[in-house]
Amino acid sequence: MTILEKTIYTLSKKTSQLAQLALVLVMLVIVSNILLRIWWKPLPGSYELVEILGAVILSMGIAYCAVTRGHVTVSLLVDKLSLRNQALVDLITSTISLIFISSICWGIFKYGNMMHARGLETSILSIPLYPVYYLVASGFAMLSLTALLDIIKSISTLLKKRKRN
Repeated sequence: MTILEKTIYTLSKKTSQLAQLALVLVMLVIVSNILLRIWWKPLPGSYELVEILGAVILSMGIAYCAVTRGHVTVSLLVDKLSLRNQALVDLITSTISLIFISSICWGIFKYGNMMHARGLETSILSIPLYPVYYLVASGFAMLSLTALLDIIKSISTLLKKRKRN
């Protein structure tokens, strides 16, 4: 593993741990809400908390999933190609992914700026929304780093194959 790979892996692991903590908090909020409903006193803002924590779970866990190749891939056609052509396909898909993910990250960040400027917050608990958007944007920034790492690996594979031939 190179230094860049170790750094991205470590950062994505840390963000994944934040997602795991958010998942535990979602579980606690839901269980607390259910138990409090027995006495007709539901947890105020539980829907808001679960909504916010759900965004944190997704955005903070997605980069680690990408780094560890935990996502589902369908590679029936690509597996039949040579290693060089597989690297070329990976390069193309990773580049498209990087462009797409980076634009999503930028859009979410800009939306967070707008939320901050307007002072928007949740209706029941009055939680400011802009930090959540910045957190989601940072999760997508981590995902774009993993796409960049995939591009570097694909280029490295292509260059190694070219030197051998």
